Amino acid sequence: MKRKYIYIAVCLIAAMMCSCSDFYDGEHKGNVEDVVFYKNINNLRYALNSAFDVLQNQQYQSSEVLFGDAISDDCWTMQDVTAGNVSDIVNFTFNTDNPYILSRYQINYRGINIVNQIIRSIPYVDYDTALVQNQREIRMVYGQAKLLRALFYFNLVKTFGGVSIQPETQELGSLVVPRSTLDETYAYIEKDLRESILLLEKNRYQTSQAGQIDAGGGLGLLMKVLLYEASSGVPTKTIDKAAKMKEAVEIGKYFIDGKDISVNDLIKFDANYSGTETWDEFAQRMVLPKDMTKSTVLSGVNVCNTHGLYAFDKLFRVSGEFSEEPLIEINQYDYSGSGSTVDEKWRLNGYINDQSQTSDLYVVPTKDLLDQFANDPRQMFTIGDRNINEYFKLDNGVSFEVSGWWYGVGDMLQFTKYFTTTSEGGAGMRNYVIMRYAEALLIYAEALNETGDTEHAVEMVNKVRARAQKLFTSETTAKYQKVSASNFKLLSLAPQDIIRNAILKEKRIEMAGEFDRWFEICRLGTVSQRMEYMKNHEVSDAAGGTRHRGTYFRKGVNEIFPIPQKEVYISNGIIKQNFGY
Repeated sequence: MKRKYIYIAVCLIAAMMCSCSDFYDGEHKGNVEDVVFYKNINNLRYALNSAFDVLQNQQYQSSEVLFGDAISDDCWTMQDVTAGNVSDIVNFTFNTDNPYILSRYQINYRGINIVNQIIRSIPYVDYDTALVQNQREIRMVYGQAKLLRALFYFNLVKTFGGVSIQPETQELGSLVVPRSTLDETYAYIEKDLRESILLLEKNRYQTSQAGQIDAGGGLGLLMKVLLYEASSGVPTKTIDKAAKMKEAVEIGKYFIDGKDISVNDLIKFDANYSGTETWDEFAQRMVLPKDMTKSTVLSGVNVCNTHGLYAFDKLFRVSGEFSEEPLIEINQYDYSGSGSTVDEKWRLNGYINDQSQTSDLYVVPTKDLLDQFANDPRQMFTIGDRNINEYFKLDNGVSFEVSGWWYGVGDMLQFTKYFTTTSEGGAGMRNYVIMRYAEALLIYAEALNETGDTEHAVEMVNKVRARAQKLFTSETTAKYQKVSASNFKLLSLAPQDIIRNAILKEKRIEMAGEFDRWFEICRLGTVSQRMEYMKNHEVSDAAGGTRHRGTYFRKGVNEIFPIPQKEVYISNGIIKQNFGY
């Protein structure tokens, strides 16, 4: 049953809820007043809820759709052939004042400001130190706050390059912080994630606690960050990319294979903290158990059995919520008709599922994406056309009329991934999944292949494909399949380059419509080729008019977006603009 939560919005100082531009105010000297907002464990919990509220927010989720998928080679939008600020984004004709660019910048810094207040308050929380449960509770909040901060910065660095790292305590004379380099920003993100894993629960949250993030979320996101650092399309200057790929494997062996790891190897204490913090200082800051040392061995069994794969035909339905597969899942609930003013609806419905011609943004699949699914049973649950599969016309065995899908744009296709029947409740009930176990498996496969263990990489890919094969034998959905089981095989061992392409294709299919494709082709360094493809193929839109996707894309510039001009202006030049803007 869907659980009802009311996320309590914690009142923060107005400046802390705005973009970093709002912090700058003249030449004041000294420190920001040492206000501690949260002085007990309940206060910390409420504050964490307000951080999760950012992820529930329409501004955040629409930004993920626009910048993660709408501008990529996987999606068309009606705005491809119209005019306006969204059209400028998808066609790369925007300027530095585009409100959607500013919105993405601001919403992620809003989240950062909230979690910074949580982290800053940890040392001042009053609790009975004799109760082990109190320290555990603080670690749970602390770990999730660090993970969320890393997530917000990861969103920013993928979009804008190196960004301003906001300190937890600021000096009034330095309220505008210059941008860190790309390498420095990734190092900050990685440190937060490694520390969060020490703090997060090693068991999956279920029942009344479902929706919180456990160590699996931290490990999966850390693997993804390491993969980005190791990728050729991410133009870091000092990072050893080969070493980062090996570190991604190291984390994968712990999370996926269940191999034990020491605290030192997990957080790289000797390498990264020497001369800046002793172990005792670190342990006190992190509220670690007294018996934990940097030599402590963390059991891989405790984390590798926490998450797994769930039935693909149920994964994106309401019945799949809080299953073992999501690593980071945001609880949503539609209170419409209850009299409540709380609004926690699933925002993505208006952009990718129950679309209408009046939406300011909505996305549909490209034919190029559809073509990747040849003989793949996952197509039925990912992409559909006007010939709606009979499976989608039944609700608990009762026929009903499918409505809300509009085919007058792009290549006349629709994402079926987030389809909702009447008995499942309103579309606003659907949870928002940011990362899931299948993606972690494919990240691990890529890292294994790039470090020479191609055989193990194939095993990881085949875990995902074997799950897909079960669609041919599903009691409820197998009879609706349009492809043959004999044409869908597990991956066989092959040379490294062939397996590399197979992994990337598998990831594109498995993760289609999950708001990450743009960043994927950017990290791979193939974005300019993909934009050239979009420029030269399928230029006519079903709604009429000529599509211009890729025509105005500038290689070496548009891989990242400009810092919002408002931020540059109000910082008096302290915040520098990206090249080419």
